[in-house]
Amino acid sequence: MIPVAYNYRNLFVRWKTTAMTALAFTLVVASLIAMQAFVSGVQTVCATSGEPENVLVMKLGATDEVMSQLDSATVTEVENAEGVQRDSSGRALASRELYMVITQQDPVTNLPHMLQVRGVMLPVALDVHRTLTIASGRMLQRNQGELVIGKGLQRERNFQLGQVLRMGRKNWRIVGVFDAGGSAFETEIWADLGELASQFRREGIYNSVVLRTPTPPAAEELAQRLADSRKLQVNAQTEIAYYKKQAEQTELIRTASLVIAAFMGIGAVFGITNTMFAAIGQRIKDIAVMRIIGFTRREILVCFLLEALLIAAFGGLCGAALGYAINGVTVNSGLGAKSLAFAFKVDRQALLTGAAFTAAMGFIGGILPALSAMRVRPLESLR
Repeated sequence: MIPVAYNYRNLFVRWKTTAMTALAFTLVVASLIAMQAFVSGVQTVCATSGEPENVLVMKLGATDEVMSQLDSATVTEVENAEGVQRDSSGRALASRELYMVITQQDPVTNLPHMLQVRGVMLPVALDVHRTLTIASGRMLQRNQGELVIGKGLQRERNFQLGQVLRMGRKNWRIVGVFDAGGSAFETEIWADLGELASQFRREGIYNSVVLRTPTPPAAEELAQRLADSRKLQVNAQTEIAYYKKQAEQTELIRTASLVIAAFMGIGAVFGITNTMFAAIGQRIKDIAVMRIIGFTRREILVCFLLEALLIAAFGGLCGAALGYAINGVTVNSGLGAKSLAFAFKVDRQALLTGAAFTAAMGFIGGILPALSAMRVRPLESLR
């Protein structure tokens, strides 16, 4: 077996060529890991959103709250459905909600940005959405023009307690920042349902109603019963199922990242192929000598294929390090009609995918030059 030190020495001698070839692998692997981390981050947020005891009810055919519209009569019937949990006073734990996406001018950049605003009825909304807690400030009071915002939105927009936002025909004051356990709610603004509906002339119209049940199995049973009802004509599903479907949209991005990486990898494959062919042309007498002193064709093949894989591995490691640098970086991105605050998550799957691409590209790019080296005729090469 030819010593691996032989390959290391040649790589260091040709360090400029090695570095330039490895750079292509670095860019491919870093891009692939970044896109995979994006998908994993979004899916992590969606996995923490929703409570298994809650049932989300929207208009039949609607796949997102912003596209749903329910009237008061339908909502009342849904609230009175069998299986909805009730408090000690007999009130149904059902949160009527108005979800809106509002365009607002940024006072600093003077550019428009989108705000997700949810109108809720207190205190029942807090009895339904039990993961929500006030992190700073206080909870809003009804009919006072007050808002509470998610900590993800505060981090993105740098909103402060006491700041005034113009929505509709009035000014609203931020009185609290809430924590929702890292869920999608943390990019939203919550306002009093009645006030918000009045400002935007949406009285008696709701985008959704969230029902609380005693247990997760009870939630699944209630969702199925409402979905099967011919009278109500609603789309009912557990909150967990709703956010799971939202997360499934990112699988297209994961697939696209693999396709893009494959096309980028073609350049890396050609790069390492050219590099190895050039190296073999420069070392053809070395190969002839190795054959004469007893090394077999298979050992020559393995030697030069290993050298190609070493170049790929170096570039892949640099790419993995570059990709891992974004782990935990928090950003906001759109998911359907919603915007989510999430952190890039470089997980085991992303790293393994990068490693697999590195090995595949190194092998494909190195196999033809290695076969060429294996076929070198010693006596003819030494003439």
